[in-house]
Amino acid sequence: MVRSMTSGMTEAVAAALDTIKDRPADAGAIALCRTYAALIDAAAPAAKYREPLRVLMLAADNAGEDAAKAFQRVADALAAHSVASDLGPKLLAALSALGLTLAGRGAKGGTGDSAPAVKPLDQLRQRRARKSRTADLDTATS
Repeated sequence: MVRSMTSGMTEAVAAALDTIKDRPADAGAIALCRTYAALIDAAAPAAKYREPLRVLMLAADNAGEDAAKAFQRVADALAAHSVASDLGPKLLAALSALGLTLAGRGAKGGTGDSAPAVKPLDQLRQRRARKSRTADLDTATS
């Protein structure tokens, strides 16, 4: 029937995950990223396409080798598209949550070497420090 495709998503995600330190709090998100990548690599057609594809595959087998090869290319493309459109955004969101995308690092452009986004607690500390420095300044004119 429809063979699985290998797009290398598992390897790409593993390489990205290797760039971050394993933190116990991130273990679930890391595992989810690996699972999504593996599912994308092992793309199979969505359930709603399974029966029509089976019928078409039988017809293609009866029509000859060229038809079967053409059908297989279409089935593979459909499987890859179906899985990528379902899981791609979810994988991207998980990678972003781990800070492994430009958006996840709070960057709007440039290279992938952007510094991580400032954490909310750090922002509060910075504002408090600015406020206390401003209060120390003498605003009276001499």
